[in-house]
Amino acid sequence: MYNIWNAAAYEITNILIDFNTKWEMNPWVKAIRLHCFPDWVAWKTERTMVKVDQQIKDLQKEMQIEHDKKYVTPIIREHKPDQSKAQHLLGGTLQITAPWYKPEDQK
Repeated sequence: MYNIWNAAAYEITNILIDFNTKWEMNPWVKAIRLHCFPDWVAWKTERTMVKVDQQIKDLQKEMQIEHDKKYVTPIIREHKPDQSKAQHLLGGTLQITAPWYKPEDQK
């Protein structure tokens, strides 16, 4: 657990230093940064992990959509055997097609 005020104080010192690098040498800023650093790290880690978790959820949704588009249930048709000996022994032919495929004779 972290102290949000310490994390905020450290973040403010980051803003000050980004604005003007002379603040980095200020003894008060150094003391604040030294004291508040562990709380800032915990806060920053928590925020980063929340963002990572959201990115993972978004990726999983995208992957599921792609998976659903890629792997659809095929249509399997079994045709009656013709009069040949092979088909008499093995059965008729099987036809496997995608749901969106329409052969020329079925259009």
